[in-house]
Amino acid sequence: MFFRTFSSERNKYWYNQITMFENYLASSEDLNTIVEVLSYVRNPKLNFVFSNKSKISETAIVSYDSKFIYIWRLSSEKLEYKIPHKIKIKDEWQFSWRVNIWIGQIINVLPSRIKNKSRFEIPVISGGLLMPFISLQKAGNVFKNPYVTRESYLATIIHEFGHIYWNSFKMWWPSDKEKNLRYLKIAKDLYEGKSKKINESLHFPGLEETGEIFAFCTEYYASELFWKKHKRNLDSFIENRLNTLTILEKKKNLEKEDSVIEPRKYPHDFAFVFGKIILEKYPTSWPKILTDQKNISPQF
Repeated sequence: MFFRTFSSERNKYWYNQITMFENYLASSEDLNTIVEVLSYVRNPKLNFVFSNKSKISETAIVSYDSKFIYIWRLSSEKLEYKIPHKIKIKDEWQFSWRVNIWIGQIINVLPSRIKNKSRFEIPVISGGLLMPFISLQKAGNVFKNPYVTRESYLATIIHEFGHIYWNSFKMWWPSDKEKNLRYLKIAKDLYEGKSKKINESLHFPGLEETGEIFAFCTEYYASELFWKKHKRNLDSFIENRLNTLTILEKKKNLEKEDSVIEPRKYPHDFAFVFGKIILEKYPTSWPKILTDQKNISPQF
């Protein structure tokens, strides 16, 4: 989870000014924890979420310290690459996990089999090591921050696999070329005055932030199975967060201002609200519902 969303301006200033892990070297626990979380992703208990494991099996998992870039692959049980580098690793890069790699210097040193592939051929998640991640989360002073434990670190990486899985369905843009070409031909024929019966169903792109709901549900479901303490901490944090959001929403004029759960501006808050509702309403089918285009986008 990209938890800086909830940091204050003061905390952002703090991260820009202080470097704690510029010279950090990964411990065996740091590296073994990532191997451990991959075993959870492969665990048959998560087949309910990841029913088609081939969609995530080639995912590259990238982390780093002051001397090396470390790369794992979900389909392998061990570290695949340990690549020396001379990049100055910033604390903000250790603070969270996310889909893709957002640091150009790191992209440049990746193996060609990863950096020359599309995000769907070789999906990538990247983020900080266990010790820096937890330490920096604690230093941020976010009230009731649930991401300050080893369990939360494991859950964070599972969350990113939820993003990878949902992204593989490619529902947030017109991604089907054959279908796009049919739409173009139908529209062209109509503009040319050709009378035509339209049997084609129309599929509009869905909301990309639905992926944040799926990732949240993945993390929450896995936490119910494996990490009860993290689930309790997450519940406590979100309850407090929703109290704050409710107060703010009551004061808003939605004809002039965005809602506190506007998905493009506040994707995590959006996911906290609708993710929990979906988990309760569809406890045995939410992964299929959220990965079926007809459920998340207009169709005619």
